[in-house]
Amino acid sequence: MKTIQLFFCFSVLTASISFSQNRFTDSSATCIAFWKNGETRMLQIKHGKEKYDSSVLTSKTVVTYEAHLKIIDSTTDGFTIEWIYKNFKSTNIDDKSIAGMNTIMEGLKILYKTDDVGSFSELLNWKEVRDFSFNTIEHTISSKSENKITNAALNQLKAMFESKENIEAVLIREIQLYHTPYGTEYNIRGETIETELPNISGGAPFPAIITVKLNTLDLKNDFCNVSLNQIIDKGKAGPIIVDLLKRLGGSNGKEADVNNKDIEDMEISDSNEFTYSIKSGWLSKIIYKRTATIAAMKQIETYEITESK
Repeated sequence: MKTIQLFFCFSVLTASISFSQNRFTDSSATCIAFWKNGETRMLQIKHGKEKYDSSVLTSKTVVTYEAHLKIIDSTTDGFTIEWIYKNFKSTNIDDKSIAGMNTIMEGLKILYKTDDVGSFSELLNWKEVRDFSFNTIEHTISSKSENKITNAALNQLKAMFESKENIEAVLIREIQLYHTPYGTEYNIRGETIETELPNISGGAPFPAIITVKLNTLDLKNDFCNVSLNQIIDKGKAGPIIVDLLKRLGGSNGKEADVNNKDIEDMEISDSNEFTYSIKSGWLSKIIYKRTATIAAMKQIETYEITESK
């Protein structure tokens, strides 16, 4: 089967179960936000991406930056949060898409709401976020107008930000990730949940399996570590994977031949690990890894988010 160039862009998935109050035992705990109006946090974020072709590393990009959070409203219904991106630094810019996104996000102020337990609800100032992004893109285009390829790429990026849904999916991935663990109960046995992942080709969604688990609970030191991992259910997703591979492999106008090994080798999986305070619900560390493999191509994307003391 031909090598398929594919950019995997699945949104972070949240399995949420709401509770009116925090609860824990020796073997289980919920992740609930008990934030106070006016509280602030500063997060250090490290975003990396590696691409492989036939197990050979072809590109690697690492970007570091900050997120400044402030609780600007707290009610019985939830929280309103201000999130500002600052101080982007690239240690490697093999992946121009990450570098370009950083330019757009520098200084970006985002206002959004969560529900009463801390799960993400809604981006409030999406039009301001869109306009901020548009202005930055237009400035970049005008400064690189001689490069037609750059112009086309930036115009395509600009077109992505025409809707609130796309802005929530593309521009605030770290926010979506940060609020993933809230409203869920975790236990040491682990729990498996069936769900669906969106299909980037526009076809039927992929059946997937999420496993949520309590890893460490230290009540004395107010410390809890949980994991939330998801992977495509290849047994149920076989026909959808075949359809995707055929259409993506047909670059010459003909459908590619797909065999069982192509299906078996395809992987789309996320691993998430969260450390938080049981008393306050503030997260102190997030480790996220997405692995996407199709044919000879493999992409690994990582986020490491750490609360700055």
